[in-house]
Amino acid sequence: MVKIFRSCFILLVILIILLLALIIFLELGSSWYIRSHPSSSAPEILVCHLDYYPVVEGKLSILAELVQKHENGERITKDELDQVVILAPQVDMPGLNGIVCNGMIIVSSRLQGSARLYIIRHELEHVFQMEGLEPDCQDPELCATWVPAREFPLGFVDAILSSLREAYRISPSFWEFLFSSWYIFKVYLLP
Repeated sequence: MVKIFRSCFILLVILIILLLALIIFLELGSSWYIRSHPSSSAPEILVCHLDYYPVVEGKLSILAELVQKHENGERITKDELDQVVILAPQVDMPGLNGIVCNGMIIVSSRLQGSARLYIIRHELEHVFQMEGLEPDCQDPELCATWVPAREFPLGFVDAILSSLREAYRISPSFWEFLFSSWYIFKVYLLP
């Protein structure tokens, strides 16, 4: 019995050491990735240019209604989420699933079903933050990730998987995919 306990303990220590080594490797790699990819070289996000995506007044009024509903503590339906969003080709918003630009919620048209609903709700949470409706939120990205994840848990998982597939598709190498994915994991999922 003591031998089994000792073997399990040694195995646990080895696993912890390997996990720590993996985290250190990913941290060093993601630091290299950030340094070697300055934001000035980021591709242009066309969905934020009014010449390409002008403001849609109808969407703004629906968004204002949703802000009011949230302020009143009312639940926002899936149909309302679908009404407020503008879908854009992925090429116009490289590296993004969704964004709030010019007061509008714009989401990649490559996302489907529950992933799309989750991303719309994620961006809507950012709108609520901008309106000052989430004063208890200390980390805006973390709040915008976990609040909608409780509403759309399958959409949350689907959005992560879809993001990983897209990141792998556009990454020039496996290492850039790995390190950029680790960086994004930290920003969106860790406090």
